Amino acid sequence: MNPPTFSCARAIRDGGIDAIAALDAALPTALVGLSDDQSHALKQVFGKIIGEIVFWLINPAVRTFPELESDPVAWAEVARTRALFHSGHAPEAK
Repeated sequence: MNPPTFSCARAIRDGGIDAIAALDAALPTALVGLSDDQSHALKQVFGKIIGEIVFWLINPAVRTFPELESDPVAWAEVARTRALFHSGHAPEAK
């Protein structure tokens, strides 16, 4: 699905980045105490889910509104802003 408006696309992109950042933050703790096989399997699941978020959410938003393309610095800023929002320390990004 291509987002119909810029604000919709931005919310989708930012939500996708937020979800990926949350998964990335959760993985190290989730791996504690797992065997090598279990760790490998969990990493594969996380990678698949992250790939799906990029493929189905972020890429269509950026394809529809190329100005939403993010370099690593912009990506990190979105993740930081969303983390602050979740913690109650920042207003919702517009």
